[in-house]
Amino acid sequence: MSIQVSVIMITHNKYPQNLYSLYALENQTFDPKRMEVILVDDASTDKTPRLQNYRPPFHFRYIRCEQNVGRSKAKNIGIQAATGEVLIIIDAEMILDPAYVEQHYHLHQANPNLVVTGCLRHYNTFTVLDKKFNMEQFKLFRQLNRKKNPRMKRLRILRIFKKYSKMRLFKKRSIFKRKYKKYAYPAPFFQAIIDRYGVHYEGFHMPYIFVVTHNISVRRSTFDKVGPFDEGFQGWGCEDWEFGYRLYKYGVKIMDNPNVKVYHQEHPRSIGNQNKDGLINYKYFFTRHPEFEVGIQSLCWIGKNLLEANELVDEYKAMVHQYPHQYQHLVQAFPILFDQIFTLLIQDMPVVNLMNASETMREEHWNNAFLSELNLLKSSGEYPKLAAHLEWLISK
Repeated sequence: MSIQVSVIMITHNKYPQNLYSLYALENQTFDPKRMEVILVDDASTDKTPRLQNYRPPFHFRYIRCEQNVGRSKAKNIGIQAATGEVLIIIDAEMILDPAYVEQHYHLHQANPNLVVTGCLRHYNTFTVLDKKFNMEQFKLFRQLNRKKNPRMKRLRILRIFKKYSKMRLFKKRSIFKRKYKKYAYPAPFFQAIIDRYGVHYEGFHMPYIFVVTHNISVRRSTFDKVGPFDEGFQGWGCEDWEFGYRLYKYGVKIMDNPNVKVYHQEHPRSIGNQNKDGLINYKYFFTRHPEFEVGIQSLCWIGKNLLEANELVDEYKAMVHQYPHQYQHLVQAFPILFDQIFTLLIQDMPVVNLMNASETMREEHWNNAFLSELNLLKSSGEYPKLAAHLEWLISK
């Protein structure tokens, strides 16, 4: 029987969470004989190599990278080894609902030009207690634990941590019974956007942000047309958004599946490093695709939200369509300003003096033409949000 679905998991030091994720894949309603799972171990130094001896009912392949190759290359390695017509890409700490694989497979049979995401029904859950958790995670676990086990006191948890640095909360049969749900809490991605624009993001100009490879699915033929993950990204973040942007520009429909849940297992966090990596990688993304709907997210790092950003994309696209030649200096200014915002944030500098961002903007003739166009746009009363935000940027 041929393989129809390939599940690609990348992992780096996520044992035993990755084992729980594999157990959940054993619990899928989809025929295991038609499914393969490829686990790419990106140079883990924990117990992950033990999984090369794992023997599940589905086809399983363990691939070991002896040196850390990063998120993009690890995914590309797994996808290159895959043989299924539908690719499901997940992080190794994701537990999927039993119907997940079957539902995603059928969605792709109904519409071959599709990428399916799982953001709305996203939960976090505790399956392992780790001494490296931050205080927020400890506090959250205690709150969840008291609701389920009122008699279990704080001292008992502290005694556990005197003996173990990392403690599993579940066995295999507990994963099959989905007992991890008792320590789960909702953590949807971008819920306000889905509430406004729906699971097909109609009218939202940045649907690529939903292509988050904690869990997505796409046809192999679509992946081959769009191309692999960009291996120029370093560290954490944005390689999946850039891939999603190429899907979006290629005309692939992006949708969220609200009918199955996914559970991200809590693990020690390093938020500070991730934020800096995310900035550096997003700037790299913007250099690859210097479009307004990509650069506009720079404003989200300095206080704006995605709904506001989407309104600006609306006005920008309408302005360029209506006046393709009238506001050329304004059009030229936006990518320069966006790039400068990223540069200053990466350097931990205040976002000020943006009009000095480039030699072009400092040149008197160019500057006068730019201000003339801005005054014309303001006086016209058209696209008021775009004019106001541009004026706000140059005043910083």
